[in-house]
Amino acid sequence: MATPQLNKTLPPAESEPRALPALYAEMPSLEGETDFGYYYSLLARYRWRILTFVLLVTAIATLIALVLPKQYSSTAILRIDPSGIHTVGESASNQNGIPLSSRRLIATESKVILSPAVVLKTIRTLRLYRYKQFAPLHLGPNAITLSTNQMNQVLGKVTKSISINQPLGTYLLQVSFRSFSPDLSAQTANSLLQSLIAHDYSTRVRALMGSSQSMRAQLISLRAKMERSQTALIHYESRHDVLNPDSKNNIMLARLSQVNQDLGIAQTKRMALQADYEIVQTGNLDALIASDRGPYLLPLYQRVLNDQRHLTRMAQVYGPNYPIYKQQVSLIRSDRKVLRAQEQHIARQIRAQYAMALAREKLLRSELELQKKRMDAFNLKAIRYYALKAASDSYTRLYYLLQQRIQDAQVAANLHAESLRIISPARPDQVPVYPRPLLTAVLAFFLSSLLAVGTAIAVGALDKSVSSPEQVEHFFHLPVLSSLAQVAAKERRLLSPKGYGSKLLEPSPGAGSAAGKLSSAFREGILSLHSALLLAQDRDLHTLAITSSVPSEGKSTICANLAAAMAGLGARTILADTDMRKPSMHRQFQISNQRGLSTVLRGQCSLEQAIVNAHDIPNLSLLPAGPNPASPAELLHSGLGDLLEQLQNRFDFVLLDCPPILGFADTLTMANRTQGCLLVVRAGETERQLVGAALRQLRAARAQILGIILNNVSQELGSYYSYYGHYYKYYRHADAETEPREKSHEDEI
Repeated sequence: MATPQLNKTLPPAESEPRALPALYAEMPSLEGETDFGYYYSLLARYRWRILTFVLLVTAIATLIALVLPKQYSSTAILRIDPSGIHTVGESASNQNGIPLSSRRLIATESKVILSPAVVLKTIRTLRLYRYKQFAPLHLGPNAITLSTNQMNQVLGKVTKSISINQPLGTYLLQVSFRSFSPDLSAQTANSLLQSLIAHDYSTRVRALMGSSQSMRAQLISLRAKMERSQTALIHYESRHDVLNPDSKNNIMLARLSQVNQDLGIAQTKRMALQADYEIVQTGNLDALIASDRGPYLLPLYQRVLNDQRHLTRMAQVYGPNYPIYKQQVSLIRSDRKVLRAQEQHIARQIRAQYAMALAREKLLRSELELQKKRMDAFNLKAIRYYALKAASDSYTRLYYLLQQRIQDAQVAANLHAESLRIISPARPDQVPVYPRPLLTAVLAFFLSSLLAVGTAIAVGALDKSVSSPEQVEHFFHLPVLSSLAQVAAKERRLLSPKGYGSKLLEPSPGAGSAAGKLSSAFREGILSLHSALLLAQDRDLHTLAITSSVPSEGKSTICANLAAAMAGLGARTILADTDMRKPSMHRQFQISNQRGLSTVLRGQCSLEQAIVNAHDIPNLSLLPAGPNPASPAELLHSGLGDLLEQLQNRFDFVLLDCPPILGFADTLTMANRTQGCLLVVRAGETERQLVGAALRQLRAARAQILGIILNNVSQELGSYYSYYGHYYKYYRHADAETEPREKSHEDEI
C-alpha cells in the first residue's frame, strides 16, 4: 500500500491559542431536553426484552382467556313509575313530607334488588345453590338445607353476578345476571324482578296493615277525646250563655264604641263651656263679649256706648243742668242696668250648662268603664269557649281523617300497585360475554407494551452512564468516531497491535496467528476510527492525544491498536506513552522501560536512544514512558513542545497515550499542544457527569476535541454491533467461499 502524503507542518507550542469550532464553544447541559432519537435508542437497546415480555404477557392472557369457562349474560328491563308509589292515598313522599325525586327513587330500587331479601328469595326459588358456580363449600350431594354460613356464601356469589344499569333520562332499570348457562342467566334475571315486585307488594301490604291496626287503636282514643271535648263545650255554653260569641261580641263592641264616641263629644262640649265659665268667673265683660255668647250682649253694649257718646256731645252744648242732658243721663243708667242684667243672665246660663256638661261627662265615663268590664268578662268567656270549640273541632277533624285513612289503607292493601312493571323479560343469549380472547389479547398487548416501554424508558433514564452513540451526541453534542465491540476476557489478553499489516487486513485462520485471535468487530472498529480521523478533518492530522475521564477505560489498548493500524497501512507512526505515573506500553509490547520519555525530557538520553521499533510491525516505533519522575506535569510543560516538533519531523503520525484527565494535570498540557484529542469512554460504565467534567477541562485548556471513542460496547447496549457483527460475518463467509486464502504473515515469515 502506498504511503499517504501528509503535511508535516506543526504549529509551535508558543503560538496563539486555536479557536474552537462553534459547535463545541460551550458545554451543553448534561440534562438537556430529550429528543425522539434518544428514546428510540433506549427502546432499541431493550427491544428483544420488550418484545419477549409483550409476547409472553399477551400469550399468557390469551391462553387464560381461552381456558376460562364461558359466561353468559341476560338482561331484563324494569319500569319504575314514581306516581304509583303511594302509601295511603297521598302523593309519593317520604316521612318528612319531601317529594321523592326520580333519581333517588331509582337508586333506592337498585339497592332493593341487591338486598338479601330479594336475592335469597330468587336463590330459594331457582335453587341456585345446586349449581356449581354458586354452590357453597363442603355441600354434600344429599344436603337438603343449608347452614347460615353456606347460605351467606351463596348469597355473596349470586350478588356479585348481578349488574344494574339505568339508561340516562329514563325510568328504566336494566337488571343483568351472569352465569355459565344462558338459560340460567335468563331465568335468574326474570326471577329477580319478580321477587322484587313480590317483595315490594308484600312489604307495602304489611306496612298498610300495620298502619291500619295502629290507626284503629288511635281512632278509639281519639273518639273518646272528641266526645269529651264536645260535652265540655255544650256545658260551658249553657252555663255562661255563650251560644253565639261572635254575634254578641259584635253588639258589645258596637255599644262600647258608641259610649266612647258620646264621651268624646261630651268632653269636647264640656271643655267649650269650661272656657266660657272661666270667663264668667273673671267678670271681664270684654272677654265675655269676645266669647261665643258675645252676640247676646253686643247690641246692648253698643247702645250704651252710643248713649255715652251722645251725652258727651250734649255736655259740650247744653251743660249738666240742662233737662235734655239729665234725660240722657237717665237713659244711660237704664241701658247699663239692662246690660248688667243680661250679663248676669248669660253667666247663670253658662254655669248651669257647665254643670250639666260635667255631670254628663261623668256619667258617660262611668258607663264606658262599665262596658269595658263587661267586655273583658265576655272576652274571658269567649276565650275559654273558643279553646273548647277548637279542641272539639280538632278532635272531630282528626277522627274523620283517620277514618278515611283506614279506609284508604284497606282499599290499597287489596290492590296491586303498578309502580314496578317488567316491560322486557330476559331471554337466553348464546353469545358469551366473558371471556373474550380477542379483546383480552388486544388489551394485554397494549397494556404490556405500555408497561414494557415505560419500564425501558425509566431504566434508561435512571442509568447515568454513557451507553450508545446516540447518548453521546445527545448529551455532549460530539461525534462518536468509533464504537469498539466488547471483547471477552481471554481474548482481551491476546489483543495486541499485531495483525494490522498491509497484507494482514483479514484475520489469519492459523491457530497461532495473533490476527486470528483478534476480535473481528474490534479490529474493524479500529480501522473505522483510523478512516474517520483521516477523512473527517479539514486539514491533515499528525499529532493526536488519546485520553479518558478515569482509569480502566481501555485507552491504552485502543491507542496501541490504532498505532498498529496506522503503521500497517504504511504510515510511519510513533506511539508515545506519556503516562509516566502508571506506564503500560512497555508491558503490552514487551520492551524495556529503562529509557523513555522521562529520560529524554530530563536530558539523560537522546530521542534516538529512547525510541524502540515494534516487533513484527513495520513502520511502528515506540517511545516508552521511562522511569517515573518526581513532577511529570512540570517536565511535560517545559519540553513537550520541542519533543513533538522533533517527532513530527521524523514520523507521519504521532500518537500520545495520555493519562486520565480527572485527577491529573499532565493530559491538559498534551491536549493543548497536539492537533487533536480523542476521549475514550467505556460504554455502560462511565458516568455522564465524569465525561462532562473531562470535556469541560479539555475545553478550558483549549484542546481541539475531535470526538469520542465508545469502548466496550455490547449488543445489550445497542443494536449497532449486532447488525455490524452479522454483516461482517456474512461478508467474511462469502469471501471465504469465493476467494482463495491468502498467506498469513506467519506463513510468509
